[in-house]
Amino acid sequence: MATGSSKSVPPSQVPDSVKSDVEQIVQSGMADFTLRQLLGFLISSTSEAERQVYLEKAEQDVSNGYYHRNLQLGSMPVEVRVPRTRSGEFRPTTLPSPYRRGYSEEVESILLSLLSSSRSINAAKDALQKMGLSHSAEDMERIAANLIEELELHNSGPLDPDLLGLFFDAKYVELREGGKLHEACIYVVVGLGRDGKKRILACIVRAGRESLEGWKAVLRGLLERGLRRVMMILHDDFSGLLHLTEGLFPNADVQLCTVHMQRNAKTHLSKTDALEFHQRWTSIKSSWTVELANAQFEELCDRFAKSYPSWIAELRKKRNHYLAFLKYPESVRRSFSSTNLVEAINGQLEIMRRNSGGYFHSEDTLKLKLGLAISSLEGGTWKTPAKMFFPVLHQLNAMFECRFEGAV
Repeated sequence: MATGSSKSVPPSQVPDSVKSDVEQIVQSGMADFTLRQLLGFLISSTSEAERQVYLEKAEQDVSNGYYHRNLQLGSMPVEVRVPRTRSGEFRPTTLPSPYRRGYSEEVESILLSLLSSSRSINAAKDALQKMGLSHSAEDMERIAANLIEELELHNSGPLDPDLLGLFFDAKYVELREGGKLHEACIYVVVGLGRDGKKRILACIVRAGRESLEGWKAVLRGLLERGLRRVMMILHDDFSGLLHLTEGLFPNADVQLCTVHMQRNAKTHLSKTDALEFHQRWTSIKSSWTVELANAQFEELCDRFAKSYPSWIAELRKKRNHYLAFLKYPESVRRSFSSTNLVEAINGQLEIMRRNSGGYFHSEDTLKLKLGLAISSLEGGTWKTPAKMFFPVLHQLNAMFECRFEGAV
């Protein structure tokens, strides 16, 4: 059993029939499994296709089963099934070079991109069955159910009681159920821990449009899972949400998203006035003190109160919630003034939605995509403390301790 031979099938010698099978499994989508299983299936299936081509040309050789090998994709261990031949002359080109356990960054990027471009569960099951990678439809259902269960556990597990920040927003999507498209809302909550790391605390799918009742269930769920003390909360001005968060987290600074506020200004104000509003608001964001910002905010309201009395009256009532970010270090004010942090997940989902034809083929498929997005973030860029928060982390923690000193 020689496994270190250098002979293999050059990619250019793989015939179109085998290429089309491999392309079919890639294009049909693979996000119906756990991330490690998917990568293992992808590499193993390509190796099997290479062996078939090799045996067609090497008539004197025969297949000789498989052996298992552990590889490394970045920080992720992946187990693959490597096909072998009796002579030991065959070695798949899909494996890293001999004596190396890992792939290059370019290959890792390609494999992860292929996973995120999947379409539906059934397409993946059909493709894998045609390639001989699954013995029954029940196997596929079991693997898909495992990833959905992982997402549910992510939405229900215990939480750290203390957070520096809590950021949440909702995203609308369309699901295909029973041959028709239905609206659904994804409630996304991201937490900033006292260690400076960002974590996804909830990513919950509910039928219909965004609602206050939906947010009540999500936020009360966080409290039931152990969350107690939060220094900063950030969300948009969805009707009733400000009153809800103030009631559930009375000691937190509640910041309303300033990006949403500027979008609303474009809706309520004329084009010329909206431009002036934006310029004045830009000046307010650069204020050195909260006192100066309050004075400039009042001037802004006075400027437009006569022309737009109702909207400006609402703006005045929520002044403190639009300026709360100015209490914090200058380097984190941008992150503490908008819900852009949540867009890391929404952006990935938007790419997946477009790749799926503009909608998700089922709720299960959507949950699998959510699981993939979460795994990609928390296993990648969010694995270490955020660069924007780390330099002032000691200052933020000092503010937290001062805020909650003696609190029960």
